Amino acid sequence: MLRGSLTPTLKPDPDNAGVGNHKLSFVSSHIDMKQNSYIHRSFASISSHLFSVVGLFVVLLCWELLVPIFNIPAWILPTPSMILIRMIQDASLLLNNTFVTCIEAGIGLIIAIVLSTTIAILLYTSKPLRLIFYPLLVGSQTIPIITVAPLFVLWFGYDLLPKIVIVILMCFFPICLSFLSGLLLVDPAKIELMKILSATPTQTLKHCAIPSALPSFFSGLKISATYCITAAVIGEWLGAKAGLGELMRRSMHSYSVDLTFAAIIIVSLLSICLLWLIQRIERKILFWKEGS
Repeated sequence: MLRGSLTPTLKPDPDNAGVGNHKLSFVSSHIDMKQNSYIHRSFASISSHLFSVVGLFVVLLCWELLVPIFNIPAWILPTPSMILIRMIQDASLLLNNTFVTCIEAGIGLIIAIVLSTTIAILLYTSKPLRLIFYPLLVGSQTIPIITVAPLFVLWFGYDLLPKIVIVILMCFFPICLSFLSGLLLVDPAKIELMKILSATPTQTLKHCAIPSALPSFFSGLKISATYCITAAVIGEWLGAKAGLGELMRRSMHSYSVDLTFAAIIIVSLLSICLLWLIQRIERKILFWKEGS
């Protein structure tokens, strides 16, 4: 009886009830706003893609109709249907050459990422190195790659190596410059905070500078992604045993323009797919950027 009499009884507090209801309504409204925002972004994305598909269909339809109307020979400008038929007929040939081009572009892009990020970090951590090599880095981009590409074929032969070197040279500068710019634009207050916390330069670089510069890094990486396939094709065009560039060169010489267009379409699709993949990786890593 004594224990039962001392048991506290919970009574509703009319003052706190209104506060709780207000908090619940605020949370529910915030969730509704986020859901509406997500639905609006999804609808806008679907609408933009739909308009792109419709526009592409209109262009292809006009192309298909105007070529026979103006009586343009197939060896000058084939119709989209002829290109599609050729892609189906020579699917194995296109697939084998696409594999070679992807190997060259993939290896060159990976090496370019490693070299460019390493050099960007070195230039960021050392001001004397930045003063010496940054002008040389920028000046190297004034030399058109197409003018030095034949030298690589002459020096390294017709195997994968010259194509990989060309891909590295074309992809190196956008990644390095973007990443270095991101490192140099890190908020000084963050650097000072790391110093107050007695962080070492390596810890400051790892936990502060590099994460802050990742958006700039991915900006340069997306630019390089559009370059790497084109760079591999340029190297193959100048001299190769296989690849889409070599296939385009041989098809042009034999006036198989439909096969040339098929290779061009595959090059464009590869660049789009690679860019999409990098964007997906960026969203996974920089989830905080999209949320902010």
